[in-house]
Amino acid sequence: MEHLSRAARPISALCICLVVLLSSALAGPPPPFNYRVSSWSEQIQNEEQIWVSPTDSNIVIANWRDFRLGYRQVGLGRSVDAGANWTDSLMNLNFYTYQSDPCLDVDAEGNFYACVLDYDNLHSAITFVKSTDKGLTWTGPSKIEGVAGRYFEDKQFITVDRTGGAYHGNVYVAWARFWNNLGGNRIFFSRSTDGAASFPDTILVGPAFSDPSCGVNLSSAGQFAQPIVGSDGSIYVFWVGYDTPDCNLTYALRMTKSTDGGASFSPSTVIRDTYGNFSLVDGGVDVYNGTSGAADIFGRPFDGNLYLAYADMDIDNTEYSDFNIRFLKSGDGGASWSDPIFINDDYVGPGAMFDQFHPWLYCNQQGNLVVIFYDQRDDPNHLTFHVYAAYSFDGGESFSTNHRISEIPVNPLMLNAASSPVKDRPVTSLGVMAGRIAEYIGVTAYNDHVNAVWTDTRNANQDVYGANWTIPMLEPRLLYPANNDTVGSTTPTFRWATAWKNNADRYRIEVSTDSLFSSLLIQEITDTVFLPSTETLSADINYYWRAKAFSISSGDSTEYSKVNSFTILSCVDSDGDGYGDPGHAENACPDDNCPTVYNPGQADADGDGIGDLCDACTDIDGDGFGDPGYVANTCPADNCPSVSNPDQADQNGDGIGDACCCGAYNGGYTGNTDCSSDGKNTLNDITVLIDRIYISHQPLCCEANGNVDGSGDGALTLSDITSLIDNVYLSHTLPAACEP
Repeated sequence: MEHLSRAARPISALCICLVVLLSSALAGPPPPFNYRVSSWSEQIQNEEQIWVSPTDSNIVIANWRDFRLGYRQVGLGRSVDAGANWTDSLMNLNFYTYQSDPCLDVDAEGNFYACVLDYDNLHSAITFVKSTDKGLTWTGPSKIEGVAGRYFEDKQFITVDRTGGAYHGNVYVAWARFWNNLGGNRIFFSRSTDGAASFPDTILVGPAFSDPSCGVNLSSAGQFAQPIVGSDGSIYVFWVGYDTPDCNLTYALRMTKSTDGGASFSPSTVIRDTYGNFSLVDGGVDVYNGTSGAADIFGRPFDGNLYLAYADMDIDNTEYSDFNIRFLKSGDGGASWSDPIFINDDYVGPGAMFDQFHPWLYCNQQGNLVVIFYDQRDDPNHLTFHVYAAYSFDGGESFSTNHRISEIPVNPLMLNAASSPVKDRPVTSLGVMAGRIAEYIGVTAYNDHVNAVWTDTRNANQDVYGANWTIPMLEPRLLYPANNDTVGSTTPTFRWATAWKNNADRYRIEVSTDSLFSSLLIQEITDTVFLPSTETLSADINYYWRAKAFSISSGDSTEYSKVNSFTILSCVDSDGDGYGDPGHAENACPDDNCPTVYNPGQADADGDGIGDLCDACTDIDGDGFGDPGYVANTCPADNCPSVSNPDQADQNGDGIGDACCCGAYNGGYTGNTDCSSDGKNTLNDITVLIDRIYISHQPLCCEANGNVDGSGDGALTLSDITSLIDNVYLSHTLPAACEP
């Protein structure tokens, strides 16, 4: 979908925005000092990554795509004073002519791993180098490479297991592999158990997308694959793939998971549909739906949480189709995900005209989140953009007021390679490369000390700039009532984002009928991030509210937040979520499907009219047994939640209902060969079948899966074992494994 033109915008709207921008610019801390990380060049530098050593916080390493010697090299930067000063050089350990798509990570022992796409006209490899001396020297290279001329590797990201578990120290990489002779691409994964010296296994985790029920059969799987390690050592790979809601093809965030150190992965699932992938914003800058992910592995209250940030087009804002930074979280290992919230705190919704894009997300040792992104809000002409940051101290439940990081805006009209002002220095005009400003930026943190890198144009060229700062305590970000909101309760509950560390913050809340707060209806101090109204308010009156944050330990305070105004509708709404209690004819708001619990999303997975948070039995397949993952369920758990099976039959007692066994799910199809019911044809199926026939005689999840010799007699014999061995290792002629 093309991004809509923003050339003609109402002058009145621009004036209002300018006043808001000028007033908001007076509050909050100033941007931290910015410095150039890369050596000056007349050519371009972009696509940055950065990591701080967990064993020595003075050591910070960055890398980026660097064109100083011509087309596509990679620069490496090193700071030994926590980011204040930098030295840099080009990465010179490689196999081929060109290097691109730099990525970076560090293990728990402080060993750094740098990774690049390494290629020439025939070869394409993912190349790794390693530093065991805090980035002073690098060894390698090692590589992952397919058949020369057949494959082109692209858009790889890496991660390292730092959990201290069974797979501690493993290095993981995920990427898109393009088939030069067939077209399209697939998502692949590889792992190293020897410190990136070798990557022996290449595993397909994202096949080309198809949906036979909708007649969709693409040659591509998607792009922007990123691996993340959870606190239990599970590996997650996220990418922008496809979905067909109502048989309408759209982009979507997809995920697959491994619980065995990357030896095998689950079938991929859709997390959420997205919009605007590969679109252009003002200035001709490409924007993507690619995620930046993080996991809390630090054993604190939010340990185990998974987090995703991504840029997404608001297709309901038909006037401007602006991009916002959306955020999702999972607390159950990716089985379910929260409704998205906005990280950017400017106005969103109809008429919003400023784009935010290129987010990068990091979780620090305290379990707090730091995210940076590009943001147009400071330019009424919505062309230039700054780098902004936001922080979450409550496990991703909310994000702080946004904090500007860059001193000088990035001007997309200056993103071309510039003419060299250096005497006798040759100029090679490379023009606009790779989406004008490339595809990602970087942030890292050691506790509260943050380092960030981005692409900057203050020298009329693309340079790598950075900043380091301490996470500030910012004025509270008001969540509900939102500005100019109408609420359905005369005693609304005021809510705001956590502005400082959990159990270390305190807030003053003020409510008035005048915007100057000369007289106060409510003035309360609270240690929570919500406050039920202590006064009964009247309908059809304009109210104003604001908040101020305090540090309990130091007594420091922020400025007051921006002011939100709201009015009261005739609506009885006990839980303050904007939906009214049923049974009140005077309600001007819609009925609440869970009137005793705050649930503004009104989620109702099984469509029975009872919200999930109140539903005593969330039962999507309607068989009387509850689906896993719904905390309100009081009914027995369903052993096959995707298929109605009121008898809960489980002939082999493995906890998987017969209706979800692979063959049974497909009508008892004889010969699908998946004896282990894991969705794959492997040695494991042969082993299970031998055990069934000769050793334990334990029934298969679906007995028909073992009857593969073509006899159709239903008897499991040596003939079936022989046929299965032939299928797995030789002929591959029988039907492929299926999935419930």
